[in-house]
Amino acid sequence: MHRMMQRSKLVTVALAVTAALVAGGCSSYEAGGDKAGGAGEPVVLRMANSYGDLQSAPVIEQFVSQVKERSGGNVRIEVVNEWGGFADDAEQQVVGAVAAGKADLGWAGARVFDTMGVTSFQALQAPMLIDSYALQQAVLTSDMPGQMLHGLDQLGVHGLGVLADGLRKPVAVEQPMLVAADWRGITFGTVRSQGQTQAIQALGATPMEVLGRSRNEALAAGELGGFELSLFLYERNVLTHGAPYVTANVNLWPQMDVLLANPGRLAALTVQQRGWLQQAARDAAGRSAAIADRDAQSLRNTCQSGARFADASPAELASLRNAFAPVYASLDQDPQTKAFIQQIKALKQSTPAGAPLAIPAGCTGTAPEQPADSSGTAPAGLNGTYRYLLTKEDARKVGDPEVDQFPHVSTVKLRDGKVDGGCFGQGATYSVTGGRITFDTPEYGYNMTFTFSVDGKGNLHLTPVPPMDKGDAFQCSSKPWTKIG
Repeated sequence: MHRMMQRSKLVTVALAVTAALVAGGCSSYEAGGDKAGGAGEPVVLRMANSYGDLQSAPVIEQFVSQVKERSGGNVRIEVVNEWGGFADDAEQQVVGAVAAGKADLGWAGARVFDTMGVTSFQALQAPMLIDSYALQQAVLTSDMPGQMLHGLDQLGVHGLGVLADGLRKPVAVEQPMLVAADWRGITFGTVRSQGQTQAIQALGATPMEVLGRSRNEALAAGELGGFELSLFLYERNVLTHGAPYVTANVNLWPQMDVLLANPGRLAALTVQQRGWLQQAARDAAGRSAAIADRDAQSLRNTCQSGARFADASPAELASLRNAFAPVYASLDQDPQTKAFIQQIKALKQSTPAGAPLAIPAGCTGTAPEQPADSSGTAPAGLNGTYRYLLTKEDARKVGDPEVDQFPHVSTVKLRDGKVDGGCFGQGATYSVTGGRITFDTPEYGYNMTFTFSVDGKGNLHLTPVPPMDKGDAFQCSSKPWTKIG
């Protein structure tokens, strides 16, 4: 939840640099003390993050937290968000920035490296191979990640570690994608990755590179029949409106996150400082699968917002695996990749996958109809400026996991069909039909409709019209809007 709050592009993780540190003249690019050992002077390392914030990447957030904790604040990480501006090659831009020294640290999905000439991570993206969080963890504790990281040398970056992240599932616009035939002829959204592109083509679909806003725009334009995403990001990006169908028991591949460092910057740290970074990466890797496994909660939350889930039958799963045979034949052409796949298959035989993801009653079948776009008016009586306060206690009551970001005051201006401020993003508009008000939120790619009333003081009371994400309902309508002007 809390996914539509505006955030600054630059987020400093940990405390601001202290006055003593500033007085000492230490910048994030200074060498920092005795290179042979000891803590040395405190340093600030800039990390490039292609996401909007690390709330969308909790396993990376765990690494940042571990660096602060292990070093006692001696090494601090400043996270620069939206690196690459949500371009389709944003992750590749992160890698390039770290190699060039524009950023000290960064992270990217393992999926992107085959587009940059590095093949050592290909086995992690083999379709339907790593299909459980338990298996992800088993892979991480093997010797494979260490061997895979050596492939980064050719890109001029040092690999600090590999972390588990969400299992990616097929999400569809019209109906669940259960069998290979359901993929044929559709356009399917993915990130930039040769391996994933090949797998999508093997199923008869046409891949389209989309990321964040470009995905929303493609959905709104009717250009996508489906896309791959983890349930956590599916929930966080509020995509149930445009694509409500998810195949619960098909895990196409995991997202595996690779931590990167600039070699020169790393060498400029003391031995102890480098040790803290490396230990933090190991700690984060050890916890990452447990942190990433939020699927059951995300399933329940998105179901309430209108998503509908289905399981593929054993025969349907077999049809998907059979369709991927040419992909595996191609991967086997690389001896290292073939050996890694064989190791992962052996781990799979000895690693219990755990209980399958359960679909609650009422979360299957046909998705509920979304509120139609309104062709109503914008009554002058609603013009004005409104304000409301959400407290920590309000957030706790609805189970918002980002309770530390409260209290928060929202100010919203309504004027002749245009919205300024509040929870609706840039360029939002509204219209009224009868007792309903619909807010069009182009920044997020969907509409929200509420029934409403105006009290004697001009205050606005909103009630969500389902389906609506419960985080949006909390942010936008859980408190009356008090008219202040």
